[in-house]
Amino acid sequence: MKTHYQVLGVSPRADLETIKRAFRQAAKAHHPDLRGGGDAAAEHQLKLIIAAYNVLRDPDRRAEYDERLAFERRRIRRDRWDAALQFTAATAVLSAILIGLELLLLPSVGDRLGKPEATRSVAQRPVTQSRPEPPGAPPAPAVPESTSAVPPASPPPLPPPLAAAQAPAQEAMADGVVRETPTSAAGFVKRGLERSQQGDLDGAIADFDEAVRLAPRNADLYRYRARDLGRRGRWDRAVADYERAIRLDPNNPTLFRERGLALQQKGELDEALLDLDRAVRMSFTDPDLYNDRGAVWLAKGRYDRALADFNQALKLNPGLAAATARREEALARKREQQIADDSRARPEASETTGTLPSEGMPKR
Repeated sequence: MKTHYQVLGVSPRADLETIKRAFRQAAKAHHPDLRGGGDAAAEHQLKLIIAAYNVLRDPDRRAEYDERLAFERRRIRRDRWDAALQFTAATAVLSAILIGLELLLLPSVGDRLGKPEATRSVAQRPVTQSRPEPPGAPPAPAVPESTSAVPPASPPPLPPPLAAAQAPAQEAMADGVVRETPTSAAGFVKRGLERSQQGDLDGAIADFDEAVRLAPRNADLYRYRARDLGRRGRWDRAVADYERAIRLDPNNPTLFRERGLALQQKGELDEALLDLDRAVRMSFTDPDLYNDRGAVWLAKGRYDRALADFNQALKLNPGLAAATARREEALARKREQQIADDSRARPEASETTGTLPSEGMPKR
């Protein structure tokens, strides 16, 4: 479906005069009276042109429409990236299954290396047809028949270089399960998320380091690493990762929100408010953003601004418990501040005594 800008044939950065001029030209081209008769397709196109012009000529409605377009573009981009990750993970799983089947079905490594025939057991030796002995040849020694199956001899150990080439890289996880070491960015991300859920933050950060090295243009990788760095209390590195992610994805309100929360943890409240303001403008229907910004206003002692944000958060989500608790805290602090201000502004009662004024004082 075409956007309003495509309907009018203008750029998303076009000014109001350009939009008006494009509207007049498009309306003349599709107006039924000017085309000499009724045309259902032309009438439908004219309705689309009028609807697009009504939205784009109003600054507020245009800003809201641009936000919806940006959100839709981000959603499509995230869906494509998720599909790519799922495809990569499925490919890695299929490759592991194929490797396992190959190791099970193909001959043993010892046979490929040319193990001597003498080391094979009787059960493993191939059955050969007897040939007539030449006259005068000594009789061959009889092979006694075994009454039970002889277990095959264990293959000799592989040389170190070949053993390393045949065995895939493995690593013991915290839960005791041995898993193959990832070789792609998607594999490191998957294992890093698992480690993060298990509480192994250092291992998760190391996996995200490898993922960033393999795919340095992915904003989500910096965000994952910054989140675990913050959980470790390493806020400087977390903020630096959020800055890299924002440079790669500048229209993502989640990145501005999380960087604002990290700046709040560092005590940089003014910078945190700037990031949260941007996030609110990008996603003005998210109650959590108003709640987070209200918490920063509360930390700065701006109780009226904090109450306004908490009220807006509860208006969008009446069941948001965090906003309710913080609103009560802001009200209590505001009452304490008002009582303190009233006590300072109240004049002290003058003490009356029976002493007469000194003679040097003029009489009224």
